[in-house]
Amino acid sequence: MFKNSELFALPAGPPELCFDKNEFTKKTFSVDDFLHEHRNAGSLEEIRDDLGVYLKVLRSAMIELINEDYADFVNLSANLIGLDKSIESIETPLTLIQQEIDMIKGLLEEHMNELSECLRQKRQLRNMKKSLKSLERVNESIEKLSEMFELEENVLIQPALLERAAQEFVQMQFNKNFSEKYLSDSIRERIEQLRQNIFSKSKELFLQVIRDHNRTGLEQSLRIYYTLEGCSEAEEIYRKEIVAPNMDKVISESSLQNSVQGLTGIYNKIFEFITIEMKDLLQLTHGRKMAQIKGYNFFMNSFWVEVEHRLETHMASIFAPGNPDAFYAKYRATLHFLNQLESVLQTAKAIEEFRSHSQYKNFQTRWNLPVYFQIRFQEIGGVVEGACSRQLSSGLLKKSGDIQLVPFVTALSSVSQCWSDTVFLPQLFHRFWKLSLQILGRLLLWTDEVVTVKKWNIAEMSIKRIDFLVILLTDCIKLMGKLPGLLQMATGKLPLDLRQHGGDLKKCLDDTKDALKVKIENVERAVLAELVTESEQNIRQVTDIPRLYRKTNRDVPSKACSYVAQLLAPSTTFRKRYLHEINEERMNSYLERLYSKLTEQFYTQVNEVLTSVQKTEESLRRLKNLREKSSSGSVASTERSGMTDDDKIRLQLQVDVISWVGEIEKIGLKRNQIDKLEDLIRLVEESTRIRSEE
Repeated sequence: MFKNSELFALPAGPPELCFDKNEFTKKTFSVDDFLHEHRNAGSLEEIRDDLGVYLKVLRSAMIELINEDYADFVNLSANLIGLDKSIESIETPLTLIQQEIDMIKGLLEEHMNELSECLRQKRQLRNMKKSLKSLERVNESIEKLSEMFELEENVLIQPALLERAAQEFVQMQFNKNFSEKYLSDSIRERIEQLRQNIFSKSKELFLQVIRDHNRTGLEQSLRIYYTLEGCSEAEEIYRKEIVAPNMDKVISESSLQNSVQGLTGIYNKIFEFITIEMKDLLQLTHGRKMAQIKGYNFFMNSFWVEVEHRLETHMASIFAPGNPDAFYAKYRATLHFLNQLESVLQTAKAIEEFRSHSQYKNFQTRWNLPVYFQIRFQEIGGVVEGACSRQLSSGLLKKSGDIQLVPFVTALSSVSQCWSDTVFLPQLFHRFWKLSLQILGRLLLWTDEVVTVKKWNIAEMSIKRIDFLVILLTDCIKLMGKLPGLLQMATGKLPLDLRQHGGDLKKCLDDTKDALKVKIENVERAVLAELVTESEQNIRQVTDIPRLYRKTNRDVPSKACSYVAQLLAPSTTFRKRYLHEINEERMNSYLERLYSKLTEQFYTQVNEVLTSVQKTEESLRRLKNLREKSSSGSVASTERSGMTDDDKIRLQLQVDVISWVGEIEKIGLKRNQIDKLEDLIRLVEESTRIRSEE
């Protein structure tokens, strides 16, 4: 026989076929796909011819396969002869066997049903017997309880006897559940009377031991209620009979008005009640001891529910946010009160249950913190906006203090107010942090507004614009130094559940620092621009030097012109006046930038003068060549001194530049720090050297 893998093996065809024989054995074989894939292999006639050739190969292979296994085919057909007669001979016995099996199966099912019915009847009888025994025990319990209550009918039942009665009542209730359908109406009424009687006696005992502060009796009474599964009933009794009357005297608008300490006094009385009146009760039901009585929560279900309800309905005025100072004091007193209550609970689980209680959450939402913050925002933000909206006048300057500008003083004071102990609330941390950043942002915007003011009214401002800008600059620098203190102050106020976000605060403040650095640079540029403006008008006097020496017969220059001192005067005055407010390093940086700008202009003016002098000399030289015998005052001067007017001009420029460089070096700046300074020195030196060589 063929192997399984050989059943699907196709014989190999001629190698020149235009297709692969294995494609016919694929499960996804499709005639259309086959023709589409081989459309380029040959024409349809060629594919038809190749398929015909391969068909002949398949027929030959099939014939060879039959010839090779011919004996097996013959034996298979011989073995099948007479098979139908053999099958008919065993059909009848098999049918009989099937009938016998069906009959036995029916008998088994009949006996199984009979047995199941017997078992059901037995269970029913057993349940009836159990119910009758339970009914008997119910009657016995009724008799026992009746005897107990008849003995103590007109007096307070003893705790031990009541505890026995509770256990008996619970046993009766257990048996009652198994004999419910056999109870008569009279027995049901009797059971209900006993239930009311035992709960009435339990209530009397419970209230009596509470009023007598009998800890032992209270423990027994709690165990009785626990046995009766009446923990919630005990909690409700304590709420209505004990908590409500006491809180009625404490929580009211009249009590709030008459309290010397205000709301704090009310909370102290409430806390005094829970720590004194409820001390034993809480120790027995909420203590850490293993012997505590389970199943009770007098704190939540008796005390807090009643207190919170009365605070909302009898003292609703405490939630009014109209007066932010009063609201703040009341809310802080409330937070302190809630912390005191949590200290009573002791365990973390109890505290978590307290915080997740629906009335606790409702009590928290009654405090309209967003409205409180909005009022504070208007107060604090209004002051800052008012300070930043004032017109430029001398009123913006303070006569004393570390920071001199009123908007800066107001902004820092307002930021401190956000985090003061009379304004800040931990629940509003993110809002006050945002407000602090907004205040700083408004201050930076005001800084931009001041810097962009070009028209300076000296009648309203008693100081020059550059002096005001320097004050603005020093205040910005001092503000930069105070930002770490702000971060430290805010981080110290960060609630415990937000401590992991301390890094985010630093990132926010870093953005403010970067913005402040930009503002400082803007103010620095404005200050430098003012200094340049004051000084650059003196640089133009360089162009007047030729007029000083042409045909004036002046002596050879030996000292710098007055414009050099005038050019240095604004920066010198600036340095002397503000060196104690701006550190030397920053001052030198400013002067370096200032002198670089002035030197660039100085270089331009000197270069123009030298170029003009050179052109004049060339013109005179050409004129001299044309008129060799002519003479002039300038020539006479040359004969006497050996130096022309143009030489004196060059020398004067060199003396001025040397004086300029000397004054710069006196304050500690080096030549290579000033842009174009070395080029300027080289320019005047080369002009005089070239002339001497001539």
